[in-house]
Amino acid sequence: ENALTVAKKIGIEMKEKDEYRLSTPQVKNHTVITVYRAVPVSVEYQGQKQEIITGKPTVGELLNEMGFTGDSYNVTPGTTAKIEENLYIKIENVSEKITEHEEQDAYTIVRQPDPEMEKGTERVVQNGTDGVKKVKVKEFYTDGVKTGEEVLDSVVTTPAQPEIVKTGTRDTVTTSRGAVRFSRSLEMEASAYLPTDGGGSGITATGMAARQGVVAVDPSVIPLGSRLYIPGYGLAIAADTGGAIVGNTIDLCMESYGEAMNFGRRNVKVYVLD
Repeated sequence: ENALTVAKKIGIEMKEKDEYRLSTPQVKNHTVITVYRAVPVSVEYQGQKQEIITGKPTVGELLNEMGFTGDSYNVTPGTTAKIEENLYIKIENVSEKITEHEEQDAYTIVRQPDPEMEKGTERVVQNGTDGVKKVKVKEFYTDGVKTGEEVLDSVVTTPAQPEIVKTGTRDTVTTSRGAVRFSRSLEMEASAYLPTDGGGSGITATGMAARQGVVAVDPSVIPLGSRLYIPGYGLAIAADTGGAIVGNTIDLCMESYGEAMNFGRRNVKVYVLD
């Protein structure tokens, strides 16, 4: 007997588009007959929706019946999802395309220590230039819209030229007392003042008498008490402050009015000594 005859004998009515599956190739004792009742589902493809009555047990079987075979389709939910009433199924075309294009290959920066140059200084001795590389890419599309890509190969056709920068490592500066070690250097705007300027007492913010070699600084830039060397002025100590001395500015005490006037205001390099 076939499955339909057996089903009818045991009172199972098979309606149009209902389907069944057997647990064995042929009906025999202990064969399980599973009946799948046809239900409405909604299928969308390329913006068009249609209602379908199907008794297929899975989404994959329904797609095969509709002719959507092969790996050029993506379906939501997956092909193994069970068919149930009012299930929404979306089918999308998926495709791949391999392209080749040229890209900029950015140059690298190579820093070379130079003991002849001061610490904190740099000098470019070779300008860098970008190279060119040919890139092969696999592009992924869903319904004609690019959704991702994978780089398959990349070949440099024109090598990049690195930028070479000499970096100073020398941490000493020559003074009237010989070479002294410094921790950092700053470019600062300098002005001059006399011991009698301001209140006229000649006493600095730290209690030290104002004299040649005593300078005023912004303590947030150079801490009070720091030993300094300023080319053209000499060794100094940061011992004073001033309302106008803010940021990268420094005020140098000089002992003659003419010297202070001649100095005026100029940019100087300040070495903070160890």
